[in-house]
Amino acid sequence: MATPVTTAVIDDQDVVLSGVDTWIAADPGQRVRIIHRATSLDGLEEGPAAAADVLVVDLRIAGELVFDRIAELTAAGHRIVVFSQHAEPDFIHRAEMAGARAYVTKETREGRLHLIEAILAVAAGDTYTTPSQAGAMLAATGTGRPSFSGQELRTMRLWLAGLTRAGVARQMGISEHTVKQYLDRAREKYAKAGREARTRLDLYREARRDGIVDGP
Repeated sequence: MATPVTTAVIDDQDVVLSGVDTWIAADPGQRVRIIHRATSLDGLEEGPAAAADVLVVDLRIAGELVFDRIAELTAAGHRIVVFSQHAEPDFIHRAEMAGARAYVTKETREGRLHLIEAILAVAAGDTYTTPSQAGAMLAATGTGRPSFSGQELRTMRLWLAGLTRAGVARQMGISEHTVKQYLDRAREKYAKAGREARTRLDLYREARRDGIVDGP
């Protein structure tokens, strides 16, 4: 049997933690193992949570939205799956921009069918698109704002912050060729939205308009 992917689950509702436990325990292949459960985002840089392959994080902890904390955790190298009751396209888009690599809603069917698969995909360095995310992408169609994967967003942020493609590759643990692919995809998506971004400066300008990178 393959070594299971390890995860830390952070949610301020015990019933949600119990539900995730149940789904993971019922997986016939036992592909995921929970090594940390918590009701707050404190202390994730220490103990078992620091070594987890994937963090499963609620979007609202103690009544507060945690987009900024997700961005901080992503910047620190954590791979994150958001598991939230919010299904609004804007929430999903903001979580993706913060660096979440998958967004699973707490709607019972989506959680039961997709949470484990999302954890496995994100642990492997990929992104995972759930029905909720697909719906958010469709909702964004026609707004002029492309929808980017978590990896594409992180690549743009690092590269537009001044790193070379080689530097981005080292930071993300991927090949320089893959970095180029992510940047090319971002440019293609902007072009399809009628927003050319051929140069680095062009891409920075468009990414800043969308809130992907901060201005000076």
